[in-house]
Amino acid sequence: MRYPAAPAPTSTSTRRVPSVTTVIALLALTFFATFPTAPARAKSSEWQDLAGTKFKGEPVEVLGPFALFKTSLTTGRRMMLRGLAPDDILRLHHEISARPARAATWANAKSPATSDLLGRVFTVENQKLVPADLSRLPEPELLLVLFGSHNDGESWEMLRTFTATYERIQRVYPGKVGCVFMGVRHSESEHRRIATTTSMPWFVADLPAQNGMNVLNRFTPAEGTQMVLLSRHGVPLLGARASSLGEIKKFADELSAFLAAIDPANPRSWPDRSHYLSLTRPLDFASKSTGPLLLGDPLRADGLRQRGITRIDARLAIDEQGRVTDVTLLPTSVLPEPMKTPLADALRKQAVFLPALDQSTPVASSYDYSFVVPPENKSIAADTSWLNGDARTEIPLPTWLILEPIKVEEKNFSDIDHVAADDTVMLKALSVSTAKVSRASQMNAFNTDWFTEAGADTVRPTEGDPQPIDGATLTWKRDAAPDGLVDFGEHDYSVGYAWTEFDSPADTDAWLGLGSDDGVKIWLNGHLVSDRWIRRMSRLDDDVVPLRLKKGKNRLLIKIQNATGGWSFITRLRTR
Repeated sequence: MRYPAAPAPTSTSTRRVPSVTTVIALLALTFFATFPTAPARAKSSEWQDLAGTKFKGEPVEVLGPFALFKTSLTTGRRMMLRGLAPDDILRLHHEISARPARAATWANAKSPATSDLLGRVFTVENQKLVPADLSRLPEPELLLVLFGSHNDGESWEMLRTFTATYERIQRVYPGKVGCVFMGVRHSESEHRRIATTTSMPWFVADLPAQNGMNVLNRFTPAEGTQMVLLSRHGVPLLGARASSLGEIKKFADELSAFLAAIDPANPRSWPDRSHYLSLTRPLDFASKSTGPLLLGDPLRADGLRQRGITRIDARLAIDEQGRVTDVTLLPTSVLPEPMKTPLADALRKQAVFLPALDQSTPVASSYDYSFVVPPENKSIAADTSWLNGDARTEIPLPTWLILEPIKVEEKNFSDIDHVAADDTVMLKALSVSTAKVSRASQMNAFNTDWFTEAGADTVRPTEGDPQPIDGATLTWKRDAAPDGLVDFGEHDYSVGYAWTEFDSPADTDAWLGLGSDDGVKIWLNGHLVSDRWIRRMSRLDDDVVPLRLKKGKNRLLIKIQNATGGWSFITRLRTR
């Protein structure tokens, strides 16, 4: 599949995936993007980290484990909260207290960056731009701005490639990240066309109104594309030129790692948040009382589900230092009898609390704990693992052996079953009566494979091997996969296979990020692990397929069936 003609994208380059720990360390440094420089704001003051490094900046907010500072109109700095001395924590808390709080609805946002969009954005509905209703959405903590032009092939590639990442973020972190497309160097009609043709899932800026967006306009690139992540107060957090697949992948990975870093459920953030809140809560409750604050819950739904636990209700005794001294499981808890003691021990030893306060004084108290384990959702679980750092180690798949093209009659693509809500065209599956690939009139080529009788695990080719298929002979050819992309070229109504072998150091969970154009089937070590009969374009990480690797050699076989236009797939493999 392909969009209407646009300038061709540039070549790609390989990038590595950062871990959450690495990103937390890097994000504590000053962020200087390639934006126009601007003078420092008048409210800047001097700050110092525990290493003695001094800098000037305007404190803006606390976001997860970070203190954010604006150092100019287009630059910012963030520090780990634990890097600030107690006196500076109190000064930070005082100076940001006058900042607008996060609004319950975006329509009521007062923060500089998010309020820039009020009355100035559209959504794409039925191939038309309609005014966006921000009253139904919470004000996001973060705002992602995509700058692009209808007349720039890199912009089309950026929008297409990044869509699946954005949609996954919305599923895993709903309401946390807003996103808007801002047009550059094109007309209003071209602005509408690129938005509707790509069916943008994010907001689209009103092109004439962009000049009034005082905060967002500062980051407009002088040329090319740009991806910028801002806090709701306008502090830049991440940025990328987005001129290649490699740059987009790097930005997507850094964005995922940053979201994981600020996730309240991330144990790595608990020491910083505890450092900040233990100093500021007594100020906030100097003349009133508050109960204990659960800062870190050690229990996870997947682990509980594996142990047959469906509900936990407990009363916890918390002392004046925030330690759990006693756990009483209530009768409404639903769990196996042998799990009661280990569960109580986990809450007592690993739960992180800040104590109750009575007019700023820590006091002993109790806490009513409740955890209802939700039903398993394998798709969301895979999405979460892909974003939160579980899938942290990448196994390179630099080359594949390719077998193509196997022609398929056009009429096998002509029966449309339905069009999904996201405009994906779903095709009917036809009955299979033979394993012969050439009998296209009797079969659905997607559901039948030339190796069916022998089994997928018998497919172990070497480069140059001939492959007879019903009178014709194809050859397995080696193809490089820059940034994970394998491009078959343009062969309408064709089927192709790709095979690769790789090593795993241990038996382990793994996840395969995959985009395909069009339908795809995947076998791991001979077992079918994914089967998607679909028409779409190849997009970065469109699917995340959970896998279980064995120690030693593992084999992947992928089948891609193409209708018309582009014919490709893109992969990256990660392990726990």
